[in-house]
Amino acid sequence: MKDTEKQYYKLFKDFAEIINSSLNVTEVLNKITENFVKSLNIKACTIFLLDRTWKALKVRASYGLSDAYLNKGSLDADKSIAETLNGKSVMIYDLTNDSRVQYPKEAKKEGIASILSVPITVMGKIIGELRLYTAEPYEFLEVEREIISLLIDMGAVAIDRAQYFRSFRDVSTLISKSLDLNEVLDSITKNLARSLITKGCAIFLLSKVENRLKLQSSYGLSDGYLNKGPLDAEQSIVGCLDGKPVFVLDAITDPRIQYRAEAEKEGVASILSIPISAKGQIIGVLRIYTAKPHEFTENETEFILGITEMGGIAIENANMYDQLKGEHAKLINDTHQWFEFGRTT
Repeated sequence: MKDTEKQYYKLFKDFAEIINSSLNVTEVLNKITENFVKSLNIKACTIFLLDRTWKALKVRASYGLSDAYLNKGSLDADKSIAETLNGKSVMIYDLTNDSRVQYPKEAKKEGIASILSVPITVMGKIIGELRLYTAEPYEFLEVEREIISLLIDMGAVAIDRAQYFRSFRDVSTLISKSLDLNEVLDSITKNLARSLITKGCAIFLLSKVENRLKLQSSYGLSDGYLNKGPLDAEQSIVGCLDGKPVFVLDAITDPRIQYRAEAEKEGVASILSIPISAKGQIIGVLRIYTAKPHEFTENETEFILGITEMGGIAIENANMYDQLKGEHAKLINDTHQWFEFGRTT
């Protein structure tokens, strides 16, 4: 067996162990980058994930690069080897003479000669990139690129699973120990937006008196958009209040969106609206907003539905707690009145 074949055989073996070893996102990503460097005997490896706006690449794990290079500046998704985000691996043999590299001077100073950039895809959705760096000029063969892409697909499954597990754990832990409704709902919107790499998330509760949806929690959305105006329960994605998820691919043109111009200004492309129920009654909605048109996968939808159900439980727990507090206060007050009555008779 050739040395190259041995290297990739070791990578497959290591990846299988990584995928089954941990549900900690950071630990999984760090192991992936370290194994690429050590198994292929290259200079470095970095994993970038898209931010919620899909405009910038954020370092999530790296091995072999200096802090100075990692902190050289923000990576623009449209300027830094942008073709990768179209779903293809990109090989840059000489980075000093290639316009697709955003920071060529810094890369040369770091001692980087060549870069292979590979998309990270989960269920057809590109969520980031993995980059391999060599100290000497090197052209990865097509078969090597295919193997690396296959490994990244395996790693993406681990990343996806780990992120979902962390979100479920964080939300369920908070629900079990906190009766602060705002704290729990803030955790839900934050975890969903970050795990799904979406622009934002918001939870609205239904006011039956006014027949409006009242904002209870949000993450990633501007104050200007959140304060755009009242959400009429009969105009704002009304079908969701019938108990079924409603997906809007184009929020700018879809008549089910009450504030289309504001959505365009905010940079909202697609919206998924999920009903929140408690004791069999629809009490509100949870909405996911994306910066680019995106059809949610079955895994994503199931994850969102699961977290939304937990939100309904949290709201029900908080309401029960408030009711018990009210009954306890009334009991104390009645007891004081009874004693006062006894003392005066």
